[in-house]
Amino acid sequence: MTNRMKKENELFLIYPLNVSSDHQAIIKPGKPIFFSEIEKAELMIQRFKELYAFLYDETSQGERVYCLVMETFAMDSPYRYQLSTRVYTPDGILINDCMIPDDGPFYGRPTSTIQHQVGDLVEVPCGDKLQFGIVAVQPVCLCEENKPYGLGASDDCYTIIQHPDMEINYAHSPMVFKPSRMISMTISQELTEALNVFNAS
Repeated sequence: MTNRMKKENELFLIYPLNVSSDHQAIIKPGKPIFFSEIEKAELMIQRFKELYAFLYDETSQGERVYCLVMETFAMDSPYRYQLSTRVYTPDGILINDCMIPDDGPFYGRPTSTIQHQVGDLVEVPCGDKLQFGIVAVQPVCLCEENKPYGLGASDDCYTIIQHPDMEINYAHSPMVFKPSRMISMTISQELTEALNVFNAS
């Protein structure tokens, strides 16, 4: 009964994160689709490309499906209480996830799920644009002997130096991606120099 009640009180929201095909890489989140059961939501992820094939026609749409996102929320809550985030490739293959609720507890991310190293060039959705960045700090790693206290889902993040403003962004771990576009030597050098300044400070 407890497990069934828990499922009935969860809402699964799926949407594509679309990016314009031009050099500006403008982010355009697609309309969300809602499910009451994880099994139905996962099936939708697998069938999304089949059911929404027109979204994958980059020439006619002027944009491309960058990834698929599944967010889980608690239903019947007076607050916007998020339970988890799962991110998939446009073809429905799981890239990464964060299964920590908003208020935690977050004890650190398993080493096997840390996909980016310090110094790696990455892409991060920020505001209405997909921006290049460089990893300055990895998420806290899971340590059974010395668990951190008082951390929640927002602490599961990479510290990213973003281009072109070189500002620090604490990007949620599942929403940090390997570059899908060519990064020029100039941008690469600028980000590397910014990381050197960050490490020296």
